[in-house]
Amino acid sequence: MLFSRDFIPTVLAMAMSVMHAEAAIAIGIASGFNVMWVDGDDPCRWDRINDQGQNPCNVPLANPLDNGFSYTLQGCGGPLWLDNSDGSFNSNCHSAVADLSCNVHRTYICS
Repeated sequence: MLFSRDFIPTVLAMAMSVMHAEAAIAIGIASGFNVMWVDGDDPCRWDRINDQGQNPCNVPLANPLDNGFSYTLQGCGGPLWLDNSDGSFNSNCHSAVADLSCNVHRTYICS
C-alpha cells in the first residue's frame, strides 16, 4: 500500500489549517458594534466583536464566521493582526476604509 492509514487524515488536517488564511476577514463598525465578516461576502452578515468604543482586540468571536472559523483581532494600539481560534497567527491587517451596504463601515482587511 502506497499510503498509510494515517496519511489521509494528516493531509486533510493540513488542508484545513491552510483554510484559515484563505479568506480575507474584514473588520469594521455596524449598528454600534465592532464587527467582523468574511470580506467579499455580504457585509450585512457581520458577527459582533463587542460594543463600538470598546477595545476590539483580544475578544474571541462567540460564533464562527460564514467560513466556519473564529478569529481574534490582536495588536490594538499598533499594527493589527488576526489570530485563529487556537491562538495561532492568521494574517496581518491593513487599512481598507469603505462605507458598505447596511450602514457597515469597513476599516481593515486581514489577509
